[in-house]
Formats: sequence, C-alpha cells, structure tokens
Amino acid sequence: MGIPAIDLTDPAVYRHWTTDTIRFSDQDAAGHTNNVAIAAYCETGRVAYAYQVLLPDKQAGESFILARITIDYRRESRWPGTLRIGTAPVRLGSTSVTLGTGVFNDDRCIATAEAIVVFRQDGKPAALPERIRARLADRG
Repeated sequence: MGIPAIDLTDPAVYRHWTTDTIRFSDQDAAGHTNNVAIAAYCETGRVAYAYQVLLPDKQAGESFILARITIDYRRESRWPGTLRIGTAPVRLGSTSVTLGTGVFNDDRCIATAEAIVVFRQDGKPAALPERIRARLADRG
C-alpha cells in the first residue's frame, strides 16, 4: 500500500505533534543547535508517534526498531527555544514503515528526517499487522 509523497517542510502534512526544548547544552561552539541534538529531536517525535499511533495497544513481544535514518538540516536554530515536531508515515513496506519528521522552531522548518522502523514480533522482523496498517491508511 503506497502513500503519496509529502513535503516534510510543510506543517500542514502532520497530524501528530509533540514538543521538545532546545537546551543550552544542545549548542555547538558557534552557538547553533548541533546535529546530534537535532537527531534527538527527531527521536522524540518518532518515539512519541510509535507509542501513540503505531502501538498504543502493544501486544506482548511487539516492537519497532530503527533501521535507518536520514536527516536534512535546513536552517539554523539557537538556544533558548521550544520546538514542534511533526511525524507522519511516508511509505509502508511489508515489515517496515518509513516515518517523515519535521522539526519546527517558531514557524521555520529547521530539519526534516526520514526514518525506517521495522516491526518485530518476539525479536524478529514480522509483517505489519492489519491494525497498524489501518491506522496508517489516513497518515495516522
């Protein structure tokens, strides 16, 4: 089942949102939010999405594991600040979901990411259950 391509820089594509705070320790020597911190913000959105949308009714032995992530750094950001992090499904595979993420400081998109998460049952990749596919049919 395919999902049409979306512009991850457009906040209108996200139904799922969470927030995070730019910490003083998130800065590099130039005072910009560093790339490791941005990866952590993407993780905040991805994990919240997994618990609230993908597996709110988690069964014994079920989990998602990160298999790959790509991040595009789009704009500078600086401490202090509060971020809005949007997450939406981008592609469905037989055992995986590609999640798109947009990290926004004020109304500016500072980063986007695509992360492939693999569904696992009892520690092994398994087909995505229909209940998860149904949640994703309308982009979660």
